[in-house]
Amino acid sequence: MDSQIGTFLICAIGGDRTMNIEMSGGLIYEIINADEEWVHGDGSKLQSGTKVILPRGTEIIDNAKIDFKGGKPKVWEERQQQPRKILITGSSGYVGQHLLASIAFQGIGGNTNSNQGATYEIFLAYNALPTFEDDLILLLEHKKLHPSIAKIRSISNIDFSNSEYIQKLQNAGASSFDAIVHLAALSSPGFCENNASDAWKVNCPIDLLSFGAPIIYLSTDQVYEGTKSYYQEDTDETLPVNVYGRTKLAFERVLLGSNVLLSEEELGGNSTSDTGQYMPDTKSIPSPNPRSTILRSSLILGGRTSLKNGCRKGSFPSFLQFIESRLNSSTPTDYFINEFRSVVHIEDVLQAINHFLSKAIESEDASQGKAEIYNLGGRTRVSRYDIALK
Repeated sequence: MDSQIGTFLICAIGGDRTMNIEMSGGLIYEIINADEEWVHGDGSKLQSGTKVILPRGTEIIDNAKIDFKGGKPKVWEERQQQPRKILITGSSGYVGQHLLASIAFQGIGGNTNSNQGATYEIFLAYNALPTFEDDLILLLEHKKLHPSIAKIRSISNIDFSNSEYIQKLQNAGASSFDAIVHLAALSSPGFCENNASDAWKVNCPIDLLSFGAPIIYLSTDQVYEGTKSYYQEDTDETLPVNVYGRTKLAFERVLLGSNVLLSEEELGGNSTSDTGQYMPDTKSIPSPNPRSTILRSSLILGGRTSLKNGCRKGSFPSFLQFIESRLNSSTPTDYFINEFRSVVHIEDVLQAINHFLSKAIESEDASQGKAEIYNLGGRTRVSRYDIALK
């Protein structure tokens, strides 16, 4: 190997520290400052005065990490020093509580492929569940976090009907995110009919796009008219029959970057009191991240959450728990026999969210063009009466 001798000064991150690099048949890194965190291929940190010899031609990057896998040196930007930030809205709800437990103890997507070795900081945004904070602390005290989860932080009083929710998230130290799982919603059709203004603010939160992150959005099968069975997302038209369905469909269109959020037909023409007066102006909507995913979920069934008091706020956390309560109290109950849903289990919902969350984090390629839509339901088509019988 030809000998080439020279000395170079390279600034580390911050610009006020220097490192001598001598070349003599190879690259020699000499650490000048004790607080430099340069890492050798075996994972050990280098101390002051330490020298590392690398083959000539190795790329030099500030604040680099050196890997000798395969006998060839590879230098890449140190990414593990900053965990990726994930925001989960509606984290105190039924799906949110199941998801937070899944991520906390099993990680995100199994940490496969390009996110192998990544770490995450999870932000749990919720509005007002008095028992949530204490239950979360109790849960995390009794079980070890997955190695990839660096920190879990809860942010209370995030009310999407209040325009200050973005500022509250930022004040909590969440100025940016690598991905958002948007579960927060006003999901009672009856409540939405009587409170259309709040329903539009909460279910179509356009300011959430200001973070620029890909959004995994839990939508609903109620974007369809419901006059047939087994809808297909790529062939069947959407035609919601209530305010809840319209607000959820509108946010889908926001994530798709559509110029028109709802057609006159989708608004119900003159047959509804919701004429779209609360619908946001598309001119004021930030550009969506094309790596977003829309999951149109059917009725979600499953067991209780891992949190001690669950997600009760004067009602029941899921339809199954409602049925159980009525049976235990021997209360006569009428169930719909003409409303059919392709029910889906909570574990399948979690698997889908986890898959697309992992995919959004792994890929930095925006060539996808626009968000993707998937119907999320099971093969079984049943009425609420059928579910109660089983």
